[in-house]
Amino acid sequence: MIIIVIAILPIYMVQHVNGEAVSLVVRPDSVSMNMNLVLQENLTTLPRINAYVGPGNSTSLVQLYLQPFRDAIQRATSGADVSSISLSITTTNSSKAWTLDENYSLTITGANSNSGSEVASRLNFVSMNVSQPLQIEGLEFNQVGPAILLPALQAKAASYTNLQYYIDGSNPRNAVIPEATTARFLLLDFTWIPAVSTWSGNQDILGQSTRWRFDLTAPHYNLTLGIPSPEGPLLAEYTAIYNPSMSITIPANAWVKGNTVYFDTPAPAETIMPAIALTSLVVAIGTLILDRRIASPFRARKKR
Repeated sequence: MIIIVIAILPIYMVQHVNGEAVSLVVRPDSVSMNMNLVLQENLTTLPRINAYVGPGNSTSLVQLYLQPFRDAIQRATSGADVSSISLSITTTNSSKAWTLDENYSLTITGANSNSGSEVASRLNFVSMNVSQPLQIEGLEFNQVGPAILLPALQAKAASYTNLQYYIDGSNPRNAVIPEATTARFLLLDFTWIPAVSTWSGNQDILGQSTRWRFDLTAPHYNLTLGIPSPEGPLLAEYTAIYNPSMSITIPANAWVKGNTVYFDTPAPAETIMPAIALTSLVVAIGTLILDRRIASPFRARKKR
């Protein structure tokens, strides 16, 4: 009985998904995409925002934010669509530094094709680019580079002739490279993400799940402006950091080619057999209990 239970349980259990900046869960008929994007900076003063858009809001308001994602995903994966979206934008201030926290939840359909025994999921949209400006309560939350950080950078450069610049691991002599990099910086531009086949993968045979991860060795955007003292050490530092990671989880044993992941769907026999085994287990236990209850009165009479 114990062996049967151990054999059955993995089929009905899905491995817990650890949180990532961008996480996708691929199912036979859809893909769930959840994003938690965080920008930390002390270059500017952000307005305090705590906004939500999703179920419960007007259809026109939801469509206003859904359409840019739909366009970006369809450009990357033909035939795909966004059936639902919810998002929340929050700004907080701690220790004189601001955090812009953006959470998105999307359901994507039309990216999967099911042949009956195998599902192919085209995930080209992991490198989508939502390029248009997006605002909520007066705050630009996509084009944060050109709209928010670049003016602050230029103001600091104009105020300090000896300003020191550090951008993505380099130390340029002037503001040209930091300004050009910042002018291109969008939170929802993922064109720098490589093909899924290059990510690190992990297949859990027993748990019937597969996971791929993509982690950066350094932040995608990392700007520091230093104001040096006459003696040399910095009097002040202004920074802006954005460091996302990505993961894909499939509740099945899967393989990947480029940006397309494949996994088999269970045949009818594979679905029925565990149910038969479970039913047999229940019947065996029930028979054992019933047999003991029936046998007990006979044992008691025999003792008399």
